[in-house]
Amino acid sequence: MADEKILYTKEDGVAIITFNRPEKMNAIDNDMQVDFRQMLAEAAADEEVKAIIITGNGRAFSAGTDVSALGRTQEESDAARQASAERQRRTGEQPTPPIPESSLPNWPIVRIPKPTIAAVNGAAVGMAAEFVALCDIRIASENARFGWVFSMRGLAPDIGAGPYLLPYLVGLSRALELMYSGEIIDAREAERIGLVTKVVPPEELMTAAKEMAAKVSQGAPLALKAVKELTYGSLEWPPNVHLGETHQRFRSTNTSEDCREGIRSFLEKRAPVWKGK
Repeated sequence: MADEKILYTKEDGVAIITFNRPEKMNAIDNDMQVDFRQMLAEAAADEEVKAIIITGNGRAFSAGTDVSALGRTQEESDAARQASAERQRRTGEQPTPPIPESSLPNWPIVRIPKPTIAAVNGAAVGMAAEFVALCDIRIASENARFGWVFSMRGLAPDIGAGPYLLPYLVGLSRALELMYSGEIIDAREAERIGLVTKVVPPEELMTAAKEMAAKVSQGAPLALKAVKELTYGSLEWPPNVHLGETHQRFRSTNTSEDCREGIRSFLEKRAPVWKGK
């Protein structure tokens, strides 16, 4: 983007979205939220992109919402929302949700039909902690910190990912403890409770994230999309609905070109060449 508060790059089939406001600890303002959604939409639509990594530049992953935007008068809030809506119209449409609207809130990170990885380089608090929870996989630098600090600011969690998804990641009691107290935990504690997959030295973070992206994006794109849809759908659908959705996706992948290629490559003992069809 013109102000480069967020960077978007591609490397070997991986889109890397980097919060790039280090002088403000990558605090997220309204324009950044719009740009972030647009970058996610671009990654979702790009057939060359097989996985997405989200990270931060500098000492922080992100300090969360830019608090200078909070505590406004009603008139100021209305003007900011209008400006944000206009910017969103200029930057295009949002990604098509891969799971039914009736299932989960419209969280763009979750609705991308590709693996998403948070490479947490430093502090991830508030909204940023919510973004981390929305990613499929989380890898942390030894410098990473995590905190659902909303209660200490007199706020409820803004996106709702913590109350909805955090109990699935770390258990109900620990999730409530984190959200009630606003406690900021370090990377090792995050690994111990299951919030992150692994902790690595700072200089190894992006290498580890890229290796994970390569590992989890080897499967056929339609199959990966189905896995993600069914997994997140399971948080909401009753068992009979989930079974029906599973049967539907099995039938559609079973008749795909990639399924035939997967079988041929297995029999011929070679790597598959996916077409996403």
